Amino acid sequence: MRVLLLTIWKPARGGVVTHVENLIKRSPHAFEIVTYPRFARLPLIRAISFTVLGFLTALRKSRRRKYDLIHAHYAIPQGLLGVALKHALRLPLVVTLHGTDINYLARRRMTRPLVKLVLKQADAVVAVSRFLKEEAEKLGVEAEKVRVIYNGVELPEWEEAEREMSILFVGSLVKQKGIDTLLKAYRIVKERLPEAKLVIVGDGREREALENMSTRLKLKDVFFEGSRNRLGGYYSRSRVLALPSRSEGFGLVALEAMAYGLPVVATRVGGIPEVVTHGEAGMLVEKDDASALAEALIKVMADKALWQKLSQNARKRAAMFSWEKTAQQYANLYAELKR
Repeated sequence: MRVLLLTIWKPARGGVVTHVENLIKRSPHAFEIVTYPRFARLPLIRAISFTVLGFLTALRKSRRRKYDLIHAHYAIPQGLLGVALKHALRLPLVVTLHGTDINYLARRRMTRPLVKLVLKQADAVVAVSRFLKEEAEKLGVEAEKVRVIYNGVELPEWEEAEREMSILFVGSLVKQKGIDTLLKAYRIVKERLPEAKLVIVGDGREREALENMSTRLKLKDVFFEGSRNRLGGYYSRSRVLALPSRSEGFGLVALEAMAYGLPVVATRVGGIPEVVTHGEAGMLVEKDDASALAEALIKVMADKALWQKLSQNARKRAAMFSWEKTAQQYANLYAELKR
């Protein structure tokens, strides 16, 4: 089967790219990718150019080789392009929801009707968490049309060594990730655990503001590392992963950290509780609560017995998710749509 994938793609980084990369790697099917043009920078220009140029590109490619199915990752603009191609090429359409398309775009007056249109036109909708499935159903999508296919993780081989007294954050530096709350929490942690440090891996439009905030709060031992391709060293050296998100479709970074036996302190939002069980593989707190976040971080970092328990459970929990299982579930869905 040949599948036309409409998605964010390299050199971009993040959960969607990881998801698609592993789907391609482990699937028996052939894939062809249509992604954003390199010249587009502004969000609106990117979306329009992706839709228009993507449509023309896909039509041109379809003359050389026939596709069996269209798979869009994100409702807008990928799903919108998918709807246009579905009718032009007369092919079934799968739309995978990763989070922002439901948590943000579906709640905006301008984009909500477009999200609803895409989900109505799709032949199947995949949600990467039960939370996102429920959100899709609230938009009027039939429950039987939406299925949950979780992200996976690779279990690494590594030898446990002495960990640094460091808090790790990995992700895009954007408002929804709650890094400002983490900085406020870290100030409390630093007062109680002077040896603690904060390592922030990732980049984004909020980086300068966050660096200025760190300076304004007179925080010490805060390291903005920028984007990194290899994260294993960070996961294996750190004491705890902080995921202070205000919204999150799944929380793939939590699963990746847990595969290294790294306990997670996260907010109780979106699909995170489906990955991190409070008191077993990590701790959950309410979003935007710097004091609660700080107390949970201190508890995990300072209590060796608790840390050991959470670390062992995190590894076991991560082992329940695999990219092989994810790819097989997609293969089953593709087969259903082609009958």
